Amino acid sequence: MRVLLSAYACEPDRGSEPEVGWQRAQHMLAHADEVWVLTRANNQSVIEADPRSHAPGLHFLYYDLPRWALKLKKQPWFLPVFFTLWQWGAYRVALQHHREKRFDRVYHVTFASMQFGSLMGRLGIPFVIGPIASGDRVPMRLRRSMPIRGQAMELLRDLGIISQRYGPFSRTAFAAAERIYVATANSLSLIAPKWRSKATVQLAVAMDSSAARNEERRPPDFPRYLYAGNFLCYKGAHLAIRALAEVNATIPEATLTLAGDGPEEEWLRAVAKKCGAVHTVEFAGRVSRQRLIASLHTYTALVFPSLRDSGGMVVLEAFSQGLPVICLNLGGPGIIVNESCGIVVPTADAGEAQIVTRIANAMVTLGKMSSAELDNLSRGAIARANELSWTRLAACIAAVENRIPI
Repeated sequence: MRVLLSAYACEPDRGSEPEVGWQRAQHMLAHADEVWVLTRANNQSVIEADPRSHAPGLHFLYYDLPRWALKLKKQPWFLPVFFTLWQWGAYRVALQHHREKRFDRVYHVTFASMQFGSLMGRLGIPFVIGPIASGDRVPMRLRRSMPIRGQAMELLRDLGIISQRYGPFSRTAFAAAERIYVATANSLSLIAPKWRSKATVQLAVAMDSSAARNEERRPPDFPRYLYAGNFLCYKGAHLAIRALAEVNATIPEATLTLAGDGPEEEWLRAVAKKCGAVHTVEFAGRVSRQRLIASLHTYTALVFPSLRDSGGMVVLEAFSQGLPVICLNLGGPGIIVNESCGIVVPTADAGEAQIVTRIANAMVTLGKMSSAELDNLSRGAIARANELSWTRLAACIAAVENRIPI
């Protein structure tokens, strides 16, 4: 079988959406004779420098828009236009190669957003889209402490979510698709009822199925917590900072390291100052993925209270190193984490102050655990990382498409 993957974002060892495109390409090889990946020309040098891109049966096609469009891409308002134009050009490239090679099936892998849909269904062959997201929203009661600009951005996104269900690109893609995968149940609700029977909830992120427990991992001398991610309002780092301030009342030596950067850094620093956690919160700046993963064993837990992440790759990366995770029962992290590998904080019918206290209680619980208890969570994290592997994700999708048992 010869398959085509439309993967706008596709780069090795980058994490996030580029990692999704790359891993889906790598693991599709177990279920097809030939895998052709259509991605941005901007990714070509990085892809071809990686020996794994030259695996037998794996081929890459590259396409990009003219230089004027690449310059305008830096403007946030132009990004939706850019991706729409890229999709049209990518479809024409796919059609040309389909006439020559005759693909048996086409998958739209990235962008994994419901907003943009896909044009690959126009090829006239079995078409699979996803897992896609965009249906998760920040609960209104958890927006009140955000800066005005953050609240405005979330409101605009709410309007975009409403329009997605009726957008021409998404509706065309859903109508043409043989199967639709969505990352969360909230995204499932955006698909019109007439197409919902074709939809399945499936996490979009996974890990290599080779995570092994680090026998040298030992709890730090005092509770050290980590947040890793962009500094954006919806990522919830401000909740972790406020929670640490409450933890310090019980465990004064506990610290929180924030690895990342972004437009809300000054706001987060102000939050730390306001709640009296300036001396126990460290802003570590942007840390490379390799360096971050290498440091995970030195922390007590990852605190990732994101308010609307449909994925949560950093959660799986923490698990791969045996690090427990504290998260909210929202989006992808709320699905990934369970009691065997961390603590999921409930949010239903709770205000922001209550949720901050619940996060703090979870941090104290892990901070006061014995070595044996933490060791059990560490083993559970490794097991969960191996369970949610790219190999299994690819096998699950192949099983549904080919109607075979896993």
